[in-house]
Amino acid sequence: MTAPFFTDLRLRFANGTADIETGPGEHGMVRGLDNLVQALTLRLLIDRGELGALGHPRYGTRIRDLLGQTMDRANLQLLRRYVRQSLLADARVDEVLHVTVTPLATQPDAVLVRATVRAVSGGTAAVEAVLSA
Repeated sequence: MTAPFFTDLRLRFANGTADIETGPGEHGMVRGLDNLVQALTLRLLIDRGELGALGHPRYGTRIRDLLGQTMDRANLQLLRRYVRQSLLADARVDEVLHVTVTPLATQPDAVLVRATVRAVSGGTAAVEAVLSA
């Protein structure tokens, strides 16, 4: 079911950035649940307010507000809440089923975010992103 998930240019995520991916077939397009995963990943990588000048002041997440601080139980819980809020802000997400935020031992001031969402279509999608300060 593609309709509620739209079609977009395929992005390649690396080192906390997103670049347009061009390749064979479909001119680098992404559809269906894959497009939802891409959109949610992008939402996690954007700081809330960063797109305000483009008319989207509430798009993104507040995760980076906490990066660089001690990753104690309270901050990890707050990070999970920020992730959940950000994912639920997309109208194509019906429910966030699972969220983990894990500090990276190899990168100070960075976390690995993993989440599973139930889409409005009933399908599930897994989202994963490394976020750093």
